[in-house]
Amino acid sequence: MATMDDVTLASAPTNALTLPNIIYPVVEQLDKSGYKDIQSDLHTTFFKLEELYPGFSRSFLQSFINKEMSPLSSTTNMNELTLKLEKYCDKSSYFISSSRGEQEFHELNVRSKNLKRILSRIPDDINEKREFLETIKEIASAIKKTLDSVSNTYQYFKTAEGRQALENEKKEFIKYSKNFSNTLKAYFRDSKRDDVYVAANHLLVQTDYLLRTIKLYCETDTLDDSLYPLLSHHQNQARLVSPSRYSSNNNQQHHNLRQSSSSSSSANNRPNSSYETGYN
Repeated sequence: MATMDDVTLASAPTNALTLPNIIYPVVEQLDKSGYKDIQSDLHTTFFKLEELYPGFSRSFLQSFINKEMSPLSSTTNMNELTLKLEKYCDKSSYFISSSRGEQEFHELNVRSKNLKRILSRIPDDINEKREFLETIKEIASAIKKTLDSVSNTYQYFKTAEGRQALENEKKEFIKYSKNFSNTLKAYFRDSKRDDVYVAANHLLVQTDYLLRTIKLYCETDTLDDSLYPLLSHHQNQARLVSPSRYSSNNNQQHHNLRQSSSSSSSANNRPNSSYETGYN
């Protein structure tokens, strides 16, 4: 029987993606309907509710579907929906600003965007085994290229704290990449596609957190933390590093990035970009 931790782990990525992939895009369309004056308030309210009550947005949306769109209630899978909608969302704010003209940042944007796009194809491709196997190969390649691009930005981190933060997020990304690989192996035995959707959503979220770390240490613009719902829950899973760096412009923002409890590598060593997919 599944434990509460198992349930939380399974729901966490979809809860984190419901706001940016479904709710926020709807709110952004309000100006076209004459409701631009309440856009900001709705955006802030949903974010605060999600932070106070993790999973609120998902529950709200599911309740709305059940009540107002009852014919769809039995066929709507939220894990699948958030994953599938990734490719339709404007996620430009998540990527490194064009003000960083270095080729390494441009390459990182292209490769991470490609990874997210391929992951979002899973619900469409999973029904055809041959096509799905090709998609899996593309994902494995995209993961490795993304990690290589992340390592290429390492030279632009000016502090040991920043380099350690990047190393920590890379470890989390690799952990969930391996979890995705193991989930795929299990899928070909038990055909539990929802587990695949959850594992893919985890990778989407971890990609966002990885990009966020690079933005935090390599850009000067203030970060909008409402783009990363449930970030505090993500951070509280392990030991936290000092928040001394987390400020930008005239606003003092304290952001705690996770420090892996098992990390013993020096902050001055270049992170290892290798990744064994284990998809065989």
